[in-house]
Amino acid sequence: MLKVATIIVTWNKLNDVCLLLADVAKLNIDNIQLDTYVVDNASTDETPAYLEQHYPQVKVLQTGENLGGSGGFSYGLQIVSKLEYDYLWLLDNDVRLDTQSLCALVETLQTYSEVGLVGSQIRKLDDPQTIQEIGSFIYPKKAHLKINFGNASVISTSEILQGKPYLSVDACAAASLLVRREVVQQIGVWEDFFIHFDDVEWCLRAKQASWVVAANPASIVWHASPDFKCRPWISYYDERNLCYCWQKHRPELVSRRVLVSLPRLTYYAATGRAFWAEVSTRGFEDFIKGVRGKMPGVLPYKEYALEEIINTPLKVFVQADIYKDKNQSFLLQRLQSDKKLLHWKGSENVVLKLGLWLSSWFWKPVDIAIVTCRHPNLYGMNLAKQVYIFTGSGYVLTKVNAITLLRAMFQTFYQLIQVYRRSHGV
Repeated sequence: MLKVATIIVTWNKLNDVCLLLADVAKLNIDNIQLDTYVVDNASTDETPAYLEQHYPQVKVLQTGENLGGSGGFSYGLQIVSKLEYDYLWLLDNDVRLDTQSLCALVETLQTYSEVGLVGSQIRKLDDPQTIQEIGSFIYPKKAHLKINFGNASVISTSEILQGKPYLSVDACAAASLLVRREVVQQIGVWEDFFIHFDDVEWCLRAKQASWVVAANPASIVWHASPDFKCRPWISYYDERNLCYCWQKHRPELVSRRVLVSLPRLTYYAATGRAFWAEVSTRGFEDFIKGVRGKMPGVLPYKEYALEEIINTPLKVFVQADIYKDKNQSFLLQRLQSDKKLLHWKGSENVVLKLGLWLSSWFWKPVDIAIVTCRHPNLYGMNLAKQVYIFTGSGYVLTKVNAITLLRAMFQTFYQLIQVYRRSHGV
């Protein structure tokens, strides 16, 4: 009988872990002995105690501190890879599983000895008929990754494979990734990235050791869309850790990554999101300094709660996308019922809208504009006396006037040019 160990890393997500464990219990796993390990990164929501009481079959490993996904998986892999398991299954704590998700992965490793790691087809949890990814490939033009089948509509496994036994890719997300124990023993555990691109670097390391990295679309899991997990501070880890990947596996892409980021980050600064450009730039700078692990210091911006922004009756413009966040939607509706939030809705007439936008450079008809960081409503931002940008976890106050935006844009451009020059020597 095959022996498989599931490794789940968590930090303050007890509800998600319990939903995942319920899915694990429903898996079709004939002739597979499946043991589950939950690596707890010092959660403060009583995760270890609850699991030990209600899930005695689950083995809880406690790190003692928040090591991020990188440290948590490394901690689990170091312990579990020494035990007599055939395969180790890495799972994000907030994925949901199809009943055949493990069997399909096991079948790939059992049948094809050249495959060292195999990942699942990941679909969007918030839009189940849309594929999030089925592995990814290095995309030199952007010095990034190109997601395989990203945002494609769900199609059959046979249409995806087109006669191939599996998809050979450069990397698979560790949202659901099955690996041979001997691969871990050969290539080691994850780099100390804290979060993001740790699984990418690991896959590239396995390929360097002559293992095939595969994706099997017959294994299906559902995961929250990256759009719903967007946080500006995460860009620090994305930029820094991606550069570490390229430094180790594709050195020619390091400086290119900085260069291709220049227009995007300059645009962020020019549209009131200088704080996002700043935290991304810090990621590049810390890569050059050799900083790893958790981001040192504090964020270069302050986040406010919604109640801090609106505590008296105000005329407010709210971008519709914010209501996709259930918690923010509830708070906004409560503020509206308390008469503290008076929704401002402008005319739909194009001529009147243009006239109001032009006059708003001198007179502001709205007290506060609240927009999203990912795709902010630039028209609404110009109408308000104060502008707050929702980051997914809080609200950042930003200044929207010609002088401030121009200064931020040129400062970002200058900093990135300096980083680009220094990146050549890394």
